[in-house]
Amino acid sequence: MRKTEEMRTEYRREGLVKGVRGKYYAAFQKGSNMVLLTPELTKIFWPTRQ
Repeated sequence: MRKTEEMRTEYRREGLVKGVRGKYYAAFQKGSNMVLLTPELTKIFWPTRQ
């Protein structure tokens, strides 16, 4: 963000500084539980998506 730009009103600076660097790094290194669906199964779970 440029110094001349203002932050949006919905973003408060005190809410942005509470982040923790690397919070989920160890869990990411262990692996993921993400499952990829085939297009056929996607149509069953989300019939409105193509």
